[in-house]
Amino acid sequence: MGLPLMMMLGLGPTVARLKLRRCEAVGATPTVWGRVWIHGGGEIQIGDRVVFDARMAPIELHAQRGGRIVIEDDVTIEGGSSIEAQSLVSLGARSRLGMWCKLMDNMYHPVRGNRHERPQSVPLLVEEGVTVGSRSILLPGAHLQKGASVASGTVISRRIPPGVTVGGSPARVLRREVAR
Repeated sequence: MGLPLMMMLGLGPTVARLKLRRCEAVGATPTVWGRVWIHGGGEIQIGDRVVFDARMAPIELHAQRGGRIVIEDDVTIEGGSSIEAQSLVSLGARSRLGMWCKLMDNMYHPVRGNRHERPQSVPLLVEEGVTVGSRSILLPGAHLQKGASVASGTVISRRIPPGVTVGGSPARVLRREVAR
C-alpha cells in the first residue's frame, strides 16, 4: 500500500504509532515517513503533531537506560538525524532538525586522561522555535535558546542566546535578531 493511499484511508497516524510503539508516550497525530530506529532502555516522549521525515535516510532515537529524549509538539526531524541520550536531550515545540543532524548528551570518552572512563552526561536543550541546519552537531551542554538558528554544518557545545543565528566550527554569531 503506497503512502498516498494510506493517507486517503486515514491510516497515516495508525502506521506512525506502530512505528513509534517503543516510545514511552506518543502524542496526537504523529507523522512518520520512512524508518525510525528506536534503541535502548531509556524513555522517549513524543509530543503532538511531530513529523519524522525519514524518506531519504532512517532517523535514530537512542535513549540509554536512565536517559530521556523529549520531543515536544510540532517538531520536524528530517532524515539521517540521530539523537542519543544518556541523561536528557530535549527538543522544544516548533523546532526543526535538518538532515543528518547529530545530537548527543555524552561524548562517550574524555578528551584528556583515561579514555576508557565514560564522562558525566550533560543535558542538551533545544528550546522552542529553534532551527538546526543539516549536518550540524549539537554536543553535551549545548543549549539553544528560543528562536535561535543554526547554519548547516555547525558544531555547538555551549549556550546560544535567543534569536541569534550561528554558524561555523566552532560556532560564531552570524546574525542577531533586531529588536523592534
